[in-house]
Amino acid sequence: MHRTRTLWRLAAALAFMLSMATIATTTGAAPAAAPPAQKSRAEAQAFIDESTAKYNDALKSSYKPGQAVVPASGPVWTADLDTWVEYTFPASSGASCLNGTPYRMYYKIASEASMRDKVLVDFEGGGACWDFESCKPGAKLGASNPDGLPSGYIQGDGILTKTATALTSPVLDGNTFLADAAAYFIFGRGSGTLDGRSWRNFLKLTSQPQTQRWTKLVFPYCTGDVNAGASFRVLEDPSNPQNSKKVNFNGLNNVRAAMEFLRKNKFAESLSGKKSIQQLLVYGVSAGGYSSLANYPMIREALAGEKTRAAMFSDASPILPGAVYQPDEEILASDLDKTPAVKFWQKVTHAWGWFQKPTAADANTPGHPEYAGQAEGLIARWEKATGEKVELLKSRAGDTGNLNKVLSKRYAEDRFGLSSFQQDLVIPGFAFGGGQNAEVAGLTGSALRDANLKLFTKEMNLVRANLGPLPNYGYYMPWSRYLVLGSHGVTPLTFAGTDISRAGNLRDDGGRIAPEFNGDVGFFLNNLISAQSPQSLPVLKEVGAPGESFSGGSLLGTVLSWFHAFG
Repeated sequence: MHRTRTLWRLAAALAFMLSMATIATTTGAAPAAAPPAQKSRAEAQAFIDESTAKYNDALKSSYKPGQAVVPASGPVWTADLDTWVEYTFPASSGASCLNGTPYRMYYKIASEASMRDKVLVDFEGGGACWDFESCKPGAKLGASNPDGLPSGYIQGDGILTKTATALTSPVLDGNTFLADAAAYFIFGRGSGTLDGRSWRNFLKLTSQPQTQRWTKLVFPYCTGDVNAGASFRVLEDPSNPQNSKKVNFNGLNNVRAAMEFLRKNKFAESLSGKKSIQQLLVYGVSAGGYSSLANYPMIREALAGEKTRAAMFSDASPILPGAVYQPDEEILASDLDKTPAVKFWQKVTHAWGWFQKPTAADANTPGHPEYAGQAEGLIARWEKATGEKVELLKSRAGDTGNLNKVLSKRYAEDRFGLSSFQQDLVIPGFAFGGGQNAEVAGLTGSALRDANLKLFTKEMNLVRANLGPLPNYGYYMPWSRYLVLGSHGVTPLTFAGTDISRAGNLRDDGGRIAPEFNGDVGFFLNNLISAQSPQSLPVLKEVGAPGESFSGGSLLGTVLSWFHAFG
């Protein structure tokens, strides 16, 4: 088993380094019109029921070797310690993938009693979609698993399926010694501590964060909406109006169903004699990072107690600040120049129904009072969970950066963190290619890469300005790691190659005098999951200098970039 896992990890590492390398080269689809009309939850439920019935009729066997599933009688949380267990939501829960087929959640209860009431919630990443073209299977700007999730997506004692490249991270699961050694030699250090720069400390390799030993909840990704949607729509093919596609942007309702399942079965109370979890970390990479932020208030309200130390860590998922315009509202040139992602926000927020309210049918369907709640968009759910007003629309002087501000204000004792490489080549492909910004239209190769990074740098300066004054919201922004996914994701696969070094007595963007820092993203993680309050131990705000520290990985990544391997 261990030899097989070692070989698999090495193969996965190579695939992960080179996968999605061309995603930032697309210029996006034709300009989209206003999203089609919102359908009722009754119509969405009929779609889920029909799709689930067809799925079940075609299913011969769902069992795979090493697979553990929740028994029909319900979960016994301590029955399968340190083993991934699958729960498939019934159609009646309102949970589903983009195509209406069943949604699945996975959990692994820690075997160590002292770690059992510390919970890691991990959202899988994998792109996004918002219109007919982007929601097609295989679309360049698209999302993972548009055709649903197979049973056994995660099995046994590890993540062994084809999806492992999207979930493999030292935050969730430990690498083998061989994989860690390879990463160490390619990238250097990555120990998660402030020591270990000497080669004499080779046996330390990359860090083994405490979160690997926590109880874990994993949400696979199959809704295309960064788990921020609650919108059932019929998308028409712009090249053939007779063709159409039903899509259920249902991420918010999947998490809603999961929280109801966990509450009903006394998940938090069952993990320790204290009847409440002691620590909570909501985490994800890329689309998973956006999912973490979108669902944090609802997850926290459902799982955390009064004494729970809670934190959020979103990786490669910066909320690029910008006012959100209505679908038919003309964007001011000054706003587009200041915040280039404003065109993208206009598309996706309305496609995913962030501002939608329940229809009359949702509120009045006999026997289904839950439909009204399922039809609420992201903003209504945040305002209900946090008790704070959330203003994003241009017409109300709003801005997407207010999401971060609301979290910081409402949960002042929680610790929040964003990590992102400054040279990320994937997020700009979505934010500016998906928005069809004029600066990137028609460009390819190095010209497109340079244009994307110029826009991304402008936005990331706004991100730091947005987060800097927030006392409990940190960030970690090294320069690049081209060899791993074109610098997309600081925490996937390994912490090696994420170093930041700077002198002391420098002001961070939060206005503090910061001591010398010489660490990696593992140290940032350890700071976030500290049980101390933000007042006792400030969150880190770290930005790396341009250029990578020399390593085999940086050299190879630079050479590959000359050949436009990353867009």
